[in-house]
Amino acid sequence: MKVAVDAMGGDYAPHEIIKGAVEAAREFGVTVVFVGDEVAISLELSQYRQGQPFSYEVVPTTQVITFHDHPSEVLRTRKDSSLYRAIQLVAEKKCDAIVSAGSTGAQMAISLFVLGRIRGVLRPGLITPVPSVTGEPFYFIDVGAVADCVPQNILQFARMGQVYCRLVTGKETPTVGLLNIGEEVEKGSRQVIETHKLLAARSLGFIGNVEPKEAFRHVADVVVSDGFTGNIFIKTMESTAETLFDLMKTALGSSIKGKVGGALAHSNLRLVKQKLDYSQYGGVPLLGVKGISVVCHGRSDATAIYHAIRVARNVSDEGLVTKLEALWK
Repeated sequence: MKVAVDAMGGDYAPHEIIKGAVEAAREFGVTVVFVGDEVAISLELSQYRQGQPFSYEVVPTTQVITFHDHPSEVLRTRKDSSLYRAIQLVAEKKCDAIVSAGSTGAQMAISLFVLGRIRGVLRPGLITPVPSVTGEPFYFIDVGAVADCVPQNILQFARMGQVYCRLVTGKETPTVGLLNIGEEVEKGSRQVIETHKLLAARSLGFIGNVEPKEAFRHVADVVVSDGFTGNIFIKTMESTAETLFDLMKTALGSSIKGKVGGALAHSNLRLVKQKLDYSQYGGVPLLGVKGISVVCHGRSDATAIYHAIRVARNVSDEGLVTKLEALWK
């Protein structure tokens, strides 16, 4: 299997990107195709000449997409960028998946333009695992691909989310919940109420509205919302977890008693922090395009890239795109 990696995408590129990709290549036996500045990539790869061998290729490019570049401009003027060429390699069947920590908007736009939508899909969605109190994650879609949704979009998110959840967990009919401010049918915006009616009529496994607190108790295997709400949900969760651990660290370090308690609880707290750490989940696949396009956090480190490549390998091996295509046949 070959995974195209945008070596120049992300806050810590190319160092952390290449470090994580090398670790993944060694662990999973995949061939990593590094796309980007050939000199910068070669300089980073020189650090890995010793140790366990791994399979890689380098595809040189002359352009880089920044987080400030508008997606529509990227499509016209950045065709020799690392992200564009990496996605093109998947479209040309030279690679099985693409992983990038670069601009999410640009990756979605290029994936749509170069890979194309699966027939029947109105708008692709981003899905991510979210930790729950049960120890088993639930899956949230959409976390930012489509800000302005119509009910039909969210219905399709639910169906694609079920396919992904089934592929990952083995559950035959994953349950679906609609993120809302209350459980009652009449709660929420006009759009959410209409979406509830559509899901109730046409989505197998739909359990109704789900409040955030219930989502974290894993009342549904898949939770759906529009991308605007979903993106805020995920970012609020991430920032809340980071803030709580910072506050806890400050409080435990403020007294001798706190330091002793912190030392005793260190291993348990580390396990909790690990479960809440986005880097442990890697990247999130863009569901609905004709190829595996894994989107990573802009702050992804080597651990996140390692796990993103794991995700790419797993969904490719399980035939994700073929299973999604079957929904509309």
